[in-house]
Amino acid sequence: MNKLNTLVIALVLLSPLSASASDYVMSDYNSDEKQVQSVDSGDPCVVVLCMYGKVTGNSGGGECSSPEKNFFKITKKKKGSFSPNRTSDARKAFISQCDTAGKDTIDKIISKYGKVKF
Repeated sequence: MNKLNTLVIALVLLSPLSASASDYVMSDYNSDEKQVQSVDSGDPCVVVLCMYGKVTGNSGGGECSSPEKNFFKITKKKKGSFSPNRTSDARKAFISQCDTAGKDTIDKIISKYGKVKF
């Protein structure tokens, strides 16, 4: 299992669960049973994890699809047109809500994807 998936699973165990989020299946260490855990794709820490993986060239796979979409849905306009600077500021404000994300991590994400329009 790669580091990103391990971090996502750790985050799953520490984050509140949401019924509208993606499902993760993980093995229980004490048995062969599988447990389904959910991750809130709107959680800023999940978004940071997935976007940082994207920055570093590591894919979180299907688990990161929704968090990445949520990041790119954050857009701001000025006089009806896409505003890259305002969008970047809004995205940064959102992912900065993750207390465990370092400033350098946030800066890398924003410098690469903050002003991108999808």
